[in-house]
Amino acid sequence: MPELGCSTISFRQRPVSEALAVIRELGFDGIDLGGLPGVCDHIPTPLTGPADELVDVVRASGLRTWAINVDPGPLNDPRLGEHDLLDSGRALVGLAASLDAAMIVPCGAQHREPFVDEATDLDRIARGLRLLGGLAADSGVRLLVEGLHHYRFCHTAERAEALLDRVPAASAGFVFDVSHVVAGGFDEVAFAREFAERIEHVHFRDAEPGDINLSIGRGRADFAGVVRTLREHGYDGRYVLELETHDVAEQDRPAEAAAARADIAALLAG
Repeated sequence: MPELGCSTISFRQRPVSEALAVIRELGFDGIDLGGLPGVCDHIPTPLTGPADELVDVVRASGLRTWAINVDPGPLNDPRLGEHDLLDSGRALVGLAASLDAAMIVPCGAQHREPFVDEATDLDRIARGLRLLGGLAADSGVRLLVEGLHHYRFCHTAERAEALLDRVPAASAGFVFDVSHVVAGGFDEVAFAREFAERIEHVHFRDAEPGDINLSIGRGRADFAGVVRTLREHGYDGRYVLELETHDVAEQDRPAEAAAARADIAALLAG
């Protein structure tokens, strides 16, 4: 049975130690550790030096860190030079290596319009991913890109495909977040089929077109179809609940996460 984990972004309103304690109590197999500006500060942004205290907190939790989910900078912004990107990347890669984790990065800036034009921006993102991928590989870290994000530059299946055409698998794997695909109005099962060969990590949260922030079962995502399709194409990787939802009171979030864990675990066991 594939492993099922939980992102600390699911409990982003809580200090990292408290978020980890809840996730451990719920019985998940591992975590993604969140550090995205405007979303979750469990990893500081920017990370400017060693994060020994954070590493100690995570290790003390007893949870395995599967990935850190971080933003080294807007990869399609011409103002982000190679030197600055590598400086940012080194600190993040160092954290990932300390936790024996992969490193997830976004697919461009937090807006859809290009800085120059679509092709030029995609080329710049790809160049940045190749640089980060080499830096990560030197430290034994696997780089992953969340290649379709409803609120980032690569917000369509077409741009996601164009990006992967520019980035070899040796440089970066692909994170498939079902909620972003559904929110964009794309068929999540067809997407899983088309991108199966590049998918190395899967995020689950429910969604409807235009809304990525729904709890499992409250949107239109076909999780059973996604799991079945990925299984048919040989995917045996991990699934992670990233329950950054806006339809649950904070005090009810652990119970909602427990229910989501049970529902998805049943699909993975089927």
